[in-house]
Amino acid sequence: MDKKTLLAIALSFVVLVVWQLFFAKPTPKPAGEEARTPQVEIEEVTPAPTAPPVKEEIAVVEKQPTDAGGETTVPREIVVEGPLYTATITTAGGRIAHFTVTDYKNTIAEDSPPVDLVNENTPILSPRVDFDTPVGSFTDDVVYTSSSEDSVVITGEEKKSITLTYTGKQFRVEKTYTFDAMEYGVGFAVVVTNLTEQNSAGDMSISLFDHIDVTKKSWSIFGSYDYPGNYLVFVDKSLKKGAAKGVKTDKPEKIPGTATWFGFDTKYFMTALITETLTGSEVEIVRLSDSLAGGIVTMGDVSFPAGGPIEKDMTIYFGPKQVDILNQMGHSLSSAIDYGFFGFLSIPLVWLLTFFYSVFKNYGVAIILLTVVVRVVLYPFTYKSMKSMKEMQKIQPLMVELREKYKNDKEKLNQEVMRLYQTHKINPLGGCLPLLLQLPVFIALYKALYVAIELRHSPFIFWIKDLSEMDPYYITPIVMGASYFLQQKLTPTSMDPTQQKIMLFMPIIFTVIFLNLPAGLVLYFFVSNLLSIAQQLYMNKFVKD
Repeated sequence: MDKKTLLAIALSFVVLVVWQLFFAKPTPKPAGEEARTPQVEIEEVTPAPTAPPVKEEIAVVEKQPTDAGGETTVPREIVVEGPLYTATITTAGGRIAHFTVTDYKNTIAEDSPPVDLVNENTPILSPRVDFDTPVGSFTDDVVYTSSSEDSVVITGEEKKSITLTYTGKQFRVEKTYTFDAMEYGVGFAVVVTNLTEQNSAGDMSISLFDHIDVTKKSWSIFGSYDYPGNYLVFVDKSLKKGAAKGVKTDKPEKIPGTATWFGFDTKYFMTALITETLTGSEVEIVRLSDSLAGGIVTMGDVSFPAGGPIEKDMTIYFGPKQVDILNQMGHSLSSAIDYGFFGFLSIPLVWLLTFFYSVFKNYGVAIILLTVVVRVVLYPFTYKSMKSMKEMQKIQPLMVELREKYKNDKEKLNQEVMRLYQTHKINPLGGCLPLLLQLPVFIALYKALYVAIELRHSPFIFWIKDLSEMDPYYITPIVMGASYFLQQKLTPTSMDPTQQKIMLFMPIIFTVIFLNLPAGLVLYFFVSNLLSIAQQLYMNKFVKD
């Protein structure tokens, strides 16, 4: 393979990794502070016909709710406990105040509490109901009533519903949450009854909110960024996404089209409001404050018949970004997992990873076996590449002679080089093309391991307690760099001595980059290097020239 081509491939791969680490759209890091649902000031009034309220200007305050008559009602909490999660509903605004996922802890410590997907630092009514009609308007700054007990337990295949009711002067609003012991999806139904004798119509909106971490964090080779969450809108059968932190307070992001769902995510978890049954709706992403973003689905021209009810049914998903769980929920929620351009390759690789885990119960072992399978499948390409490099090395002395002989005549040099290739039946791209064919698989595997929630808090051996986090002692990246150096020394090359010395810096560069990568990724590259070394030793000993 031509030395310039090999150098270009190596540098391109470095650029790819650097771009992924430092310039690609960041994904948030999960932790106990990950949260959803924050709290706003809302009230029911009876105004003359007015324009719908400006949702971007919702004031973020916390106060004792009151009803339209001014009577203060003390809110209470209803706790729903199931095998997958524990949800807490507060009658203040009829909101979900906490949603802790049982199988996912904040840290690897044994006494660590489970992750709460509702952020306590920014309490807001979420999901929030608003509507505005000529008869009257409604927002959620009220205390609902409920006949439910304070503690509800769901087991097996049970489903239980919690209904909260508020009766005002013009409208009665009922919120019903239906909890399923078998899934993270929570049914959410809103029934609005027009208590007046006057037909009316107007805008109605349902909102979901998310906390934005605005803490500025720097990067060094011994630390990494914490990223804010993304907003997600699945509209017209495709996913629209962006950093919630990037939405401006004075310029909402309007997503045209019919939305199936919208929500917010972090690296490993997400909250989504599935809205495909809400006809005539559009989604708007707003920035309400430095630390608060919201997604609002607005339904226009909603009819509120005199003395009659209207009902809107939705589903809220609070849970992990795990392929099988999201596929079970349906609605293309799994598109929230960002596998990158080669996602069609990443998905089967993740499936194979989980299969190996189901057998050996260790994701470190699963990564090793997955790497072996990938290398075996790609062996024909690797073999051709190594053989081509070896053939190129054989004619290296002749190449040196030609360069010296025609150093002042580049055109003649190129002609003689091509003649040399033809004489020895060597394809100068023979070592390059097989590597390029393997590149999509390597990128797909890299991305699959990077976003796989299966690796979160998964131990391997000894000091590696969490494959999704960096090696705390930097042992694996240093060993990986050493294996990369050995691999380079064993690989045949047609480069001159100066270029070979330059290429020897590549292991150092990769080692520095890999210091902050998850241990699971470093393990993959280390095993891959070891297999490459074994293949090269085999080629050197048993494959004849």
